[in-house]
Amino acid sequence: MAERWEARLPFFYGWVVFVLTFLIYMFMYGLRYSVGIFFTPIQQEFGWSTAATASGVTIFFWVYALSAPFVGNLADRIGVRKTVLLGGLLLGGGGAMVSFITELWQLYVAWGVVAAMGSAALYVVPTMALSKFFHRKRGLTVGWSSVGVSAGQAVLIPVVASFIPILGWRLSIRALGLVVMIVTAVVGYLFLREDPESLGLHPDGDDAPIMVDEASGNPGEVNWTPREAVGTTCFRLTAVSYFFAVGGIISILTFVVPHMIMIGIPPLQASAAFGVIGLMSACGSFVFGVVSDRYGRKITILLTTGGMAVAFLVATVIPANITLLYAWAVLYGVSYGGAPEQYAAITTDYFGRMYNTTLFGLMTLAGGLGGGLFPLVGGWLVDLTGSYYATLLFLGVMMALASLTTYLAKPPGELSPRAP
Repeated sequence: MAERWEARLPFFYGWVVFVLTFLIYMFMYGLRYSVGIFFTPIQQEFGWSTAATASGVTIFFWVYALSAPFVGNLADRIGVRKTVLLGGLLLGGGGAMVSFITELWQLYVAWGVVAAMGSAALYVVPTMALSKFFHRKRGLTVGWSSVGVSAGQAVLIPVVASFIPILGWRLSIRALGLVVMIVTAVVGYLFLREDPESLGLHPDGDDAPIMVDEASGNPGEVNWTPREAVGTTCFRLTAVSYFFAVGGIISILTFVVPHMIMIGIPPLQASAAFGVIGLMSACGSFVFGVVSDRYGRKITILLTTGGMAVAFLVATVIPANITLLYAWAVLYGVSYGGAPEQYAAITTDYFGRMYNTTLFGLMTLAGGLGGGLFPLVGGWLVDLTGSYYATLLFLGVMMALASLTTYLAKPPGELSPRAP
């Protein structure tokens, strides 16, 4: 059998998968997070209420969460390339479809359903494919790839915002959707690969497959089926931790700026905290990617969720001081940048590479449920108390529970190894 061209490259093909994952995240989140800048012109054109327009985001998140387990199963059946192709077509196509809406229900369908299903595929599949290509550097590569999220926020959103006054919101979101479609669907389909073994390679570019871990005596590759994994206390506790973590992350992005404005910080300065969070989250991805490979995924999740819990609780006592606000943004941004993708890495560590896409799809479902529920609870607490203090306290406690459930999740006991 002839040697594949990927194996003849002067560097390990896993780094190509790393760059692709970075780019997919950059353009996927660039479109996802840019939707907020289109809301005002859409409302102005149609006269829809803020609640009615924002419901498109709520629908998006629930459909995204419910789609994730099916995405993982689909990738196991048809492969990562075809799944990413489909995801890119749906996300980019759904974004472009928004440019043609004339009724509210069309917004819900185009963005809340079509784009959401594509987003689920583009989040779950690339990072799990990447985790198959690395073993020793899994935490570093999976963590660093998430810098693409910050890049999307820092690069694409300002560019799109500058185009809206010139081209109008319809042409701007149509163009963005088409660009996202090309980068994620076409480029992903052409260059993503299933795993290193399919290319005649081994994880990390090593000359031999993963061997027995001499320190622990555990096999280097034990693969659990989804039924076996879901039946373990370890998987369930990790999923519960992800439920708490994602719920807190999504909620704080919704509530922290309104809280700061309410206590007296000028709106422009309060909003600028997002820029600090984006920059520091990139730093956190770099730092905790290294920490993850050196000290382990579990320690990394404990440090980052613990840091976010402290940040949420500290936010309840910050006065109307811009310096303290930005210091808070540094603490939260670094912790947040190091957290989410480590759940993908620990899923592969614990349960193997064979079914990791399906398993992380189930994990993403748990996170999506938290991401949809916590903002509702937080908003209810604001309406009940007239301030954001109870909401921030609630989020701090929930993030502390993310740390606790991760601490309680012991590595699963051994089953008979399944061949990779």
